[in-house]
Amino acid sequence: MQTPIFGKEKILKFRRYEDAATKKAAKLALQIEHTITYDTNADSQMTKDGPINYDGGLTTSIEISAISTRDEVNEMLRQSVLKRELLEVWEIDLGNKTTDNKYKAKYGRGRLTEWEDPANVEEAAQFTTTFNVDGELQDGEVTLTADEIATIQYAFQDTEIESGS
Repeated sequence: MQTPIFGKEKILKFRRYEDAATKKAAKLALQIEHTITYDTNADSQMTKDGPINYDGGLTTSIEISAISTRDEVNEMLRQSVLKRELLEVWEIDLGNKTTDNKYKAKYGRGRLTEWEDPANVEEAAQFTTTFNVDGELQDGEVTLTADEIATIQYAFQDTEIESGS
């Protein structure tokens, strides 16, 4: 029987492209949802022999929503819209571990094209944004450290006093 893919197992990490030599990518906290959309612009031309279809190219975008926080990643993403900065994005599939600390992922570069941050009186503030990918997302593997995995998902703990490890 096939195992379903759960959206909660896919997380996004970001980094400003210009920081690639000095900073690790950082996880976007409190992610609610993201959607990757692949859109091909196929067109057709009527001929005397009937219609012919031809490819107009592929565009890829990622729609993102998350709870707003006052952290470095939220501010970096917001500022990247205002300053029109190039970003890197990784969609990491935590349900698809390949080897020790390696997970299947998609990687892309592009820009956030909008930033919407409403403040509703009855709910936690959440933002939405769109990431337009330059070129195509690339498939590969990423390394996650034990500390990164621990911040994403805590492990079962015994009822005994924890040791200092």
